[in-house]
Amino acid sequence: MWAEVDVALARFSEKRFPVGAVDVLQRGHIEGPIFTPDDWGGYLIYRLYPVARVVADDRHDLYGEQFFKNYLKLVRVEPGWEKVLQDNHAIWVLVPVNSALGGTLVERTNWIVVYRDDVAILLEKKSGF
Repeated sequence: MWAEVDVALARFSEKRFPVGAVDVLQRGHIEGPIFTPDDWGGYLIYRLYPVARVVADDRHDLYGEQFFKNYLKLVRVEPGWEKVLQDNHAIWVLVPVNSALGGTLVERTNWIVVYRDDVAILLEKKSGF
């Protein structure tokens, strides 16, 4: 028989996961969609489900090859990256603080920094697509 586990007791490293940023999302009752790197997607699902939706997580086989190509275009800030955000209706972006995408969005006037720490930066799009 399986032992009952209290998932609320699970702890995640604040040096590896965007714990502080997700606390902000949780307190704000943000529904998403939220773009985050695939390796953080599962963590966001764990913390925010069923309220918020993430654009991607690390289950690449569920999304298909074209989705993954678009994902890479976005995280690498390659031509067409803005359309990927638009197509996914992502008005929230949560990325590593030193990422190319985070650095690019900080320079844009239509994105505002909502939260930043040593691990992550959380940005919100000011207006619709």
